[in-house]
Amino acid sequence: MSISADYTSRWFDLERLLDESFVREIEFRRECGSTNDLALLPNPERKSPSLFLTDSQTGGRGRGRNQWWARDGALTFSLRLEPAEFLVTHERWPLVSLTTALAVADILASFAPGQKVGLKWPNDVFLNGRKICGILVEPPLGSTSELVIGVGINVANSLSDAPDDVRTIATSIFDETDTDFSPSDVLLSFLQRFEALIRDLGNSTLNLKDRWQQQCTLTGQQVSLESGDRRIVGLCHGIAENGAINVETDGAVRSWFGGIVRIIH
Repeated sequence: MSISADYTSRWFDLERLLDESFVREIEFRRECGSTNDLALLPNPERKSPSLFLTDSQTGGRGRGRNQWWARDGALTFSLRLEPAEFLVTHERWPLVSLTTALAVADILASFAPGQKVGLKWPNDVFLNGRKICGILVEPPLGSTSELVIGVGINVANSLSDAPDDVRTIATSIFDETDTDFSPSDVLLSFLQRFEALIRDLGNSTLNLKDRWQQQCTLTGQQVSLESGDRRIVGLCHGIAENGAINVETDGAVRSWFGGIVRIIH
């Protein structure tokens, strides 16, 4: 177990995170473009699971060409792990993003009690109708055994000074609760909850479909799904057991594993 840091973090208790979570190695940077980019770098001596963390992320990536807007007090980090260590087989890798979102939703119930938490397939978490968390899961180049899970959660960063197009769709724990929670405490809570859920996923004791259905923001909505150069419009029926989204078009329900989904108002 080890910690590599280029600076004394303003926000994070690295020793506590290592001692009280399942990660075996932490790599901290005062500032970086993207924690996922750090995590994707090859290192044969790396111990898994590894946590990549920064006080300031300047170029966070989302799905497609999307970017993650983050400011001081935001929680941005990546995990690099071997799903097989948690008995998660390769065919269940698509469920890892959904499991991550569920872990975020569970801890938000503690840090923002009484607030409405929603899940948007496949990688967003909402609080009171606005986006509070984005997730990006990707395999390292050439690896068939590892995944990198990037997570951005708006914690102590108010979005009051965000660009107009961001402020109208996003929020933070601080904005919704007027409470200045420590990003370190939120991260530790997430790591502990995520470990429990991914082990349940590997042991087939996590009823992911039913848990998601309870908080899915898309179920019963008219949606558009863009996948490559194809666009479909239909009624969302939630998610399937395999993590795909179910959309009804022309009277038939089909499952889709990838794409950008938007609600049609």
